Amino acid sequence: MKNRIKFQLGGGGLRLRRWKRVSFYLPGVFLFVVLKSHAGAAGVTVSNFATSITSESITAVWVAKDRGFLKKHGLDVRFIQMPKSPVAVAALIAGEIDVAVIGPGHLLNAASGGADVVGIANFVQKLDYRFVSRPEVKTPEELRGKRVAISGPGAVSHIVALLALQRLGLDANQAKIAFITIPGTEMNRRIALETKNVDASPLNGAIGDLYAKRGYTVLFNFKDSGVMMPQTMLVTTRQTIAAKPELIESYLKGFVEAVAYVLEPSNKNSVTRIISSNLRLDSSAAAEEAYHAVVDSYERVPYPNAEGMKMLHGILGSLNPKLTQVRPESTVDTGPISRIESSGFVRTIYKKP
Repeated sequence: MKNRIKFQLGGGGLRLRRWKRVSFYLPGVFLFVVLKSHAGAAGVTVSNFATSITSESITAVWVAKDRGFLKKHGLDVRFIQMPKSPVAVAALIAGEIDVAVIGPGHLLNAASGGADVVGIANFVQKLDYRFVSRPEVKTPEELRGKRVAISGPGAVSHIVALLALQRLGLDANQAKIAFITIPGTEMNRRIALETKNVDASPLNGAIGDLYAKRGYTVLFNFKDSGVMMPQTMLVTTRQTIAAKPELIESYLKGFVEAVAYVLEPSNKNSVTRIISSNLRLDSSAAAEEAYHAVVDSYERVPYPNAEGMKMLHGILGSLNPKLTQVRPESTVDTGPISRIESSGFVRTIYKKP
């Protein structure tokens, strides 16, 4: 990363004694961002948060932003949309962001390289994906010799594709199925599917169902499969946990409160609006389906799952030999969220008036 560049985001400039650069693309604008947390107005801490995930699995993030839950807990958060999770991991390691949401496979890969990155919460455990192919690919057998789009090696989309092929009785190597990396968000993989640049790709919940209604083939539906797997990990570094415990506590309180808001039935209209806006859905039926997918998959208290990380470790071990040196349970830390629950905070926000 190169040094020193002006920061402009959300109408404010930051001047720092030392900074590095992260660049990424948002629709219509190239942002060069200087990332560091610092003290803001009285009692408010400015902090930088990033994710590359754009599916309904990060509804808690959207709700926290829309409803001001992080600000309520003393944070002025800059929400950064990264092009891919490894960029968010690099920014974490460099100390340029405080917290990120990434796929758990990226957490394991980072740990295999010796990175000081750890998962402190996991929003989604239930696997709610559709393995979708183009309309002309009608059966699993017809996927032989075809191209499957993933976000990158070790990404959730990659893991889901491997699990789907496994359940369809296909070995990717024997069937000569090529995994094509389409960097960026799920939207990019959808475009590749629509333009025939790939033949299949895992799509999240309601979006996968939307494509099914458009005539695409759902080769495997994980919705009722009962498969549990960490998918949407809130991560930081151990150094940040030690140096900024109050900041980590504020993030967790804000996101846990957002989860509680999502799961409260009386907030359905508000949550559906937020989901629809962020997914750019033009169908009320699709928005309704996305809402139920989120409510059905969220955990009341989003503890990171060590057992789930062990399962992922086994799947990814053949792809990344360095993972043999990683103890998967060491990649998560339940301490911060456990302390919040034991304080009575969780009980308070779920308590009916």
